[in-house]
Amino acid sequence: MIEVNNLSKSFKRRVAKKGIKYQTIKAVDNISLKIKKGEIYGLIGPNGAGKTTTLKILSTLVIPDSGTVEINGFDLDRDADKIRKSIGLLAGEFSRCLYWRLSGRENLKFFAKLNNIWKPDDRINDLVELFQLQDYQNELVMKYSTGMKHKLVLARGLLSDPPVLFLDEPLTGIDPITTYEIKKVVREHFKEKTIIWASHNLYEIEEMCDRIGVINQGKIVIEGEPEKLKRDYWDHSKLIVFCDKPESLSGIKNAIIKGEYVEISTKDVQKTIEEILLIAKKENIQIKDINTLKPSLEEIFMRGVKNDK
Repeated sequence: MIEVNNLSKSFKRRVAKKGIKYQTIKAVDNISLKIKKGEIYGLIGPNGAGKTTTLKILSTLVIPDSGTVEINGFDLDRDADKIRKSIGLLAGEFSRCLYWRLSGRENLKFFAKLNNIWKPDDRINDLVELFQLQDYQNELVMKYSTGMKHKLVLARGLLSDPPVLFLDEPLTGIDPITTYEIKKVVREHFKEKTIIWASHNLYEIEEMCDRIGVINQGKIVIEGEPEKLKRDYWDHSKLIVFCDKPESLSGIKNAIIKGEYVEISTKDVQKTIEEILLIAKKENIQIKDINTLKPSLEEIFMRGVKNDK
């Protein structure tokens, strides 16, 4: 559904150094992606990593310096208009996507006309109900909460029922209830859509995405399914041992005393547990609990960023 090959984009930025007026910033650096129909692809990275620029290129808002893009069978160079009809975009700068002195429903009607959607009332009714905006559809958008504006922008992006969605920081700055509602809508109603979900939030990316690309300095440095990333890039487990004499376990390799518990990094969980139990018996230590810490994408992300520097 989406195929990107060797995509690059640079910008010139004014600098204040003596003798230097401009500095070239490579926002997207030779990125290649293949995303299947119905897949949610997570694009994660720190601010300035290239996530938004990549989505703007795919949305036809920014012209790349080099590379090719094909979306829904259409080529970016030849078929930009057809690509625009195939995609819906929730931009991180969502406030620029709405007219605040119009009501929610008036916004949807306006954008429906811009997209040549005739007699859009039935579609608007469905979207208003889907995002639970029935009681607010005739209120001015300037009175909407941040979460309601997010919902309205999503509804705007879905007016033409596009097969492809680009979500740029879709949950930033909204309350937990609205976050839950948007996630639920995506899970239950967008199953047939192909989605790129860009965020710096590891937890939402891990929860929502089928596959993940870690982007840093314009490059995809790590890519794969969440569980595969954990297997491939997490070469040890962490044991958390709660006991009455944590200092007695300090002799175990990679053991760190953290108050009432000991954190131990190990590549052989069973062998380390046997060592813990042997010391506990010898030193008369009361073991209260032993937990294995689940691998986190945070360490994987930091490792990918570190390795790319």
